[in-house]
Amino acid sequence: MRFEKRQFLEGTVEEVERAMLDPRYLDYLLQHHGVLLEVQALERKEEGPLVRRRVRYRPRPVIASVGPKQVPPEWFAFIEQSTYDRNRKEMTFSNVPTSQSISRMLVNTGTLRLRPSGTRTERTLEGEIKLQLPFLLKPLAMIGERMIQAEGLKILDAEAPVLSRYVAELRAGRA
Repeated sequence: MRFEKRQFLEGTVEEVERAMLDPRYLDYLLQHHGVLLEVQALERKEEGPLVRRRVRYRPRPVIASVGPKQVPPEWFAFIEQSTYDRNRKEMTFSNVPTSQSISRMLVNTGTLRLRPSGTRTERTLEGEIKLQLPFLLKPLAMIGERMIQAEGLKILDAEAPVLSRYVAELRAGRA
């Protein structure tokens, strides 16, 4: 299932980029985001205009059980593996579930782009969420993909105002 999300953030592209890539932003995000229970930088490398990073996220579980089986909170955790290109103002990413059984079934990849929009920044995310289930469970894949997409969009919708606030705090010299 393909997805696209467009958001408008307060600040110039340069300000949004600086805030988004600021290593302190992850702690700020965790403190101010209502859905995320854990945000942890695992790796960060700068190679010229490229910023490569691995970040672990654990959102609040949205499903307690599937039938009689309890769903462990770890099933919702994932590691963002991304590369941001400062020249192109573009990030490619892959969100890899930390649970091996889930990571064999779920593919979530995409691209984030920043573009000027007046005094604000337009952030566009495009990508794919794909559940690779056994043949007999294929009809459930579309339902699962829609549910994963909806929850992912909730995380993004809650993150946008946090990022805009962080941009304002950087601009004011408070961060």
